[in-house]
Amino acid sequence: MPFSMQHPSRHVWDFWYHFDPQAKLFHVFYLNADRNLVSSGQHHYASCVGHATTTDFVNIDWGDEGNFDVLKPPLGHWANTCVWSGDIIKAKNSYLMFYTSRNRHQDDGKTQSIGVAYTRDLFAKQWHFFDTQLKPKFFYQTRGITGDLTIHAWRDPFLFRHRESRQIFMLVSAKTQHGPIGKRGAIALLHTTEADFAQVVCGDRPWQYLTPLVAPGCYAEMEVPQLYRHTHGSYELVFSCWAKYDFSSVTGGVGGFQSIMVPQLWTDERDSQRPAREGVGAASPRENRSPSPPASLTIRVLTPENQGLYACRIVPELDGAIVGFDIQTGGIRPSGIHTHLAAVDRDFSDLAV
Repeated sequence: MPFSMQHPSRHVWDFWYHFDPQAKLFHVFYLNADRNLVSSGQHHYASCVGHATTTDFVNIDWGDEGNFDVLKPPLGHWANTCVWSGDIIKAKNSYLMFYTSRNRHQDDGKTQSIGVAYTRDLFAKQWHFFDTQLKPKFFYQTRGITGDLTIHAWRDPFLFRHRESRQIFMLVSAKTQHGPIGKRGAIALLHTTEADFAQVVCGDRPWQYLTPLVAPGCYAEMEVPQLYRHTHGSYELVFSCWAKYDFSSVTGGVGGFQSIMVPQLWTDERDSQRPAREGVGAASPRENRSPSPPASLTIRVLTPENQGLYACRIVPELDGAIVGFDIQTGGIRPSGIHTHLAAVDRDFSDLAV
């Protein structure tokens, strides 16, 4: 079994990355906190984002001491708590970090939103922040509710695009407004166009909210969603769930890193799915195409929780390797499993912000 890549002084868990094909280098952004907080579970509420680099997810360069805290919202910003998992993409004139955070003055302090930061240089020790605050609404639970098994969910953004129709989509770990309490975990789907992308990034224009890509009704939460494709054309939607929140009869409640097969992602506009906009319940159907949820769910367990990894990501650049954080010790560890999955279109380098 591969060893975990351990930070010299910090407890490390969720991560996301940008791959530089010219340098053949992975820029890894990771959540981390003081190791003394782990036993009480308070590390989640003291997390910051660090930056490291690796060529293979076997050896890692953690950088200098200042590299463990590079994403610092300015004073007076709505993101006045810690930062949680995000996504990074390369735009034409900058790198964009979509991240999760909370406003301690809102609700119980655990209601999440998505924000955006940017930099010209991935080795920078400080990013710049837009005022963008993308909140859950319409189909999605807007705050924590009494009796739920887990806290509010509106986190872990993942972006991709459909170049033929000039559309851009975002997946978000979310909960639906309706359904049995404790089983409302879903993967939200948001949409914008290439023409509007710069404005939605800066917060000057709203995203369109679509009905969930999946809402199986058997998970308390579906964390760190990502989308990948098979070489033969089908897609695989992956996510993580702790075993105690996995009520699927298919998986047997083993939790861990799981996937839902999507035979055909792009279909004609569904009559039942209309994009919701700011101040409007629903808009007229679009002429473009949007991702369509699978007619029936084919769920696979890629690595169960008892294999010791969580919040896994698939690394297409390494033959679809599954890499996650070590549940027992923290740190980043490859699973040794290669899925051979390929990346969806996440190249935004032609779009300026």
